[in-house]
Amino acid sequence: MTIYYTLTFVLLILEMFVFGILVLPLPMHWRRAMLKSFKSNPVVAKAMHAVRIIFAFIFVLFIDTVNRLQRIEEEKQEGQEGYDFAREASLKATRFYAHRNLYLCGFTLFLSLILERTTSLVTDMLEREAQLVDLKKDSANATKSTDRLAQIESEYKQEIELLQHQIKELKAMSGDMDSLKKRAEQQAEEYNRILKERDALKQK
Repeated sequence: MTIYYTLTFVLLILEMFVFGILVLPLPMHWRRAMLKSFKSNPVVAKAMHAVRIIFAFIFVLFIDTVNRLQRIEEEKQEGQEGYDFAREASLKATRFYAHRNLYLCGFTLFLSLILERTTSLVTDMLEREAQLVDLKKDSANATKSTDRLAQIESEYKQEIELLQHQIKELKAMSGDMDSLKKRAEQQAEEYNRILKERDALKQK
């Protein structure tokens, strides 16, 4: 296997390794820390740029392998007049290597697309989980605020009931005061009348 197909195979193994890490049931904070370190690391960004260029070369290799397979099929059809064992063995070996290279490049490109999509899905999932945690915290805070407002409202209601009771007592006391004033006025009038009668009796 030539060096560029060996590098393609190594890249395929790396893609399988990264895909395995992505689909592992890791805790949410571990995944978030991993993705954050990958996104914020400038070395990883440069490596991803280089990997995209490598994928472009692999795509070129894939097209070249497809063309080579077509040429092999054409050569096979041309050489069907006479049977040559050495030529047939060489043709089969060439076709085998071409198929191997085709599958290698094809799976590498296909897994790169799956890996990119899986990474975006995992990132979206982590963002949604973070939003869900924030919403749960906000909901808990809102519930606490609602409970506190209900408690304050009940305290105010108790104070209002107490004040209304005090107002009723004061109204009752005001009524008693009015009756006491009337009685005092009547007694004062009676006292004045008795004083007048006594003075009249003294004069007589």
